[in-house]
Amino acid sequence: MSASWHPVANAQPMEWLLSQGALGTPYAVVRRFAFGDANRPDIWFRVVTWAPRSDGRELIGWCRTLEAAAAVAWDHRCAAESWRHHMAKRRSDSATMAAQRPSAAELVRFYRAALAAQGARALRPPPPRTTMGR
Repeated sequence: MSASWHPVANAQPMEWLLSQGALGTPYAVVRRFAFGDANRPDIWFRVVTWAPRSDGRELIGWCRTLEAAAAVAWDHRCAAESWRHHMAKRRSDSATMAAQRPSAAELVRFYRAALAAQGARALRPPPPRTTMGR
């Protein structure tokens, strides 16, 4: 009698495309990294903006858990949409918007600070701790 085994039993997810809804366009890519001792690796998750090719992606930050990575990716999505709406409301053209666009990590920092200042943290759980890229 042979044991039931399949290669998927050894498979580890390494990369996630985050999108809203089943058919939505991705808004971020999360990749798992293991550093150090192979028996007790130090696990980190890198979060970048979505682009079809990696050279078009921008670092949002590094996180210790997948949950924190998903939270910072979602906050970036919300922050980018809010910033875009703010600039469009001021009738800025696309060249001006591109020139003034803050980094992905800075957008998240500003967005989270604005939410905290508005007292929105009482409405949702506090964000997980992350190490933001510079």
